[in-house]
Amino acid sequence: MEKDNNIYLKNIIDKAQEAIEYCENYTAESFLSDEKTQSAVILKLIVIGEEAKKLPEEIKNNINLPWKMIIGFRNMAVHEYFNIEMSQIWETIKNDLPVLIKEIQAYLAK
Repeated sequence: MEKDNNIYLKNIIDKAQEAIEYCENYTAESFLSDEKTQSAVILKLIVIGEEAKKLPEEIKNNINLPWKMIIGFRNMAVHEYFNIEMSQIWETIKNDLPVLIKEIQAYLAK
């Protein structure tokens, strides 16, 4: 049975949207002081990296995203959790996840 790689892409979009929604009513300061939300968002980012690892190179090559960084974050978050820079996570939520969603949606629309 052939894998449907679009499922991985849709999962990535879903987890990115969930992470954004978790922080909808937050400022940087409120996010940085809420460990529970930080943990929830990091889990979503780990799942995004895990799903990205499953994608064939040919698909990743057709979507303009920093796949090595996405997968690398997953590895770092799992193995070096205490080295995560939360201000960078905030920037990822606000700046990078909307782009990720847009790029994958554009690919799926083709």
